Amino acid sequence: MAYTVKQVAAMSGVSVRTLHFYDETALLKPAYHGASGYRFYQEPQLLRLQQILFYRELGFELKQIKEVLDREDFEKVAALESHRKVLRQNLERTQRLIETIDTTIQHLKGGAKMQAEALFGGFSVAAGEDRFSEHIRLGELGEPVDCKVSARDTNGALCIFEFTGAGGGPPHLHHEQDEWIYVLEGACYFQVGAERLRLTAGESIFIPRKTGHAWGCKRGARCKIINVYQPAGSMEEFFRAVSNSRNLPTEEDVLNNTYTEAQVEEVFRLCEAHGMSVTGPPPSDLIE
Repeated sequence: MAYTVKQVAAMSGVSVRTLHFYDETALLKPAYHGASGYRFYQEPQLLRLQQILFYRELGFELKQIKEVLDREDFEKVAALESHRKVLRQNLERTQRLIETIDTTIQHLKGGAKMQAEALFGGFSVAAGEDRFSEHIRLGELGEPVDCKVSARDTNGALCIFEFTGAGGGPPHLHHEQDEWIYVLEGACYFQVGAERLRLTAGESIFIPRKTGHAWGCKRGARCKIINVYQPAGSMEEFFRAVSNSRNLPTEEDVLNNTYTEAQVEEVFRLCEAHGMSVTGPPPSDLIE
């Protein structure tokens, strides 16, 4: 059975305009075009649209979704099983939070008393998950930065992130925050003040506030780190703002010194708005 673009929009909740865009970008091509040029979709296209919506819900960018769906080894059933597993984990986590809320309400209403530790039940964060399931991704490669402990959990005392990426941006300093970085995977090259060093898995570094620093990986490589800020400041808001910005230098721009003045101004603006100052361009000799 074939469906018109309006019918697909009605059943999926995706606008006609978005379906046209998916066609133009080859993310979702219709099965065929009618004599009048109208788009028609059949079951294979509907199943692909379903996958697109699942991946969007999980925080993937459209470019990443297309790359995944176009792979020769992509398997629909395996993908659905993976989606189900992630959604089940989110559901279980949400259920734990609901139970904690219900117990707290009863406690506040004078009902069954709860232990102090129970006030924080349900706040565990699974591997690959974000504290609030935001799945913030940075840059053109969608590098994940997952909040593990939020400022909201600590009354602003600290926040903790797990980040997988190529580097920590241009040299900068935090005016009111100390920073601690623990390397989980890969090799990271650091400049902290005048000191240069290389850290690998299991090693860490403490960076006092008002100390200029930068770090990066070898070209094409990625590191996974735990990043702690104390106090929390507005780092969560900073990462959201970076994720939403569309005028930042790409990794290639930085490596080839081809970034524009407008891109540099955007970096300065974001840093200054969140308690940081850029202290210079990326050091060309940071990595061996």
